Amino acid sequence: MSDGGRVLSGRVALVVGASRGIGAATGRALADAGAAVVLAARDQTRLDAAAAEIRRAGGQALAVATDVTDEVAVARLADRVLDAHGRLDAAVNCVAAAAGGRRPTALADLSLADLDTELAVTLRGVLVCLQHEIRAMTASGGGSIVTVASTASTVPVAGVAG
Repeated sequence: MSDGGRVLSGRVALVVGASRGIGAATGRALADAGAAVVLAARDQTRLDAAAAEIRRAGGQALAVATDVTDEVAVARLADRVLDAHGRLDAAVNCVAAAAGGRRPTALADLSLADLDTELAVTLRGVLVCLQHEIRAMTASGGGSIVTVASTASTVPVAGVAG
């Protein structure tokens, strides 16, 4: 952890989709800036490793396995943040159904089951996260939310569905 730039000291940040990639890097960056971070994703083992890395660097991190397609689990996550820290100041939603290095599917080969999973995670799941994050932030005085999306959401990739 660097000595300067602790602009988020005293703040609490939630990163959903924090077990790898951009989400894990975001968690490290927020902790490096001084925030106490709560890391959430489906993979408890990867979350524990990400949280341990932050703690080794001198930061505060809590790992909470959460499936964003389960509204009850997302509600429990928000409650856990408030129970652990009493507030939520920032949230980053960095979820993806196709995480883990799976190659994108050609549109002609996309199954309806895969489409349902993508929508459940990246649309419905993010909406549920936003609702619970907003409620938690409202209860603790407000905050900021960032939702990360693929560049494919604005720049199409020829023949690829996701």
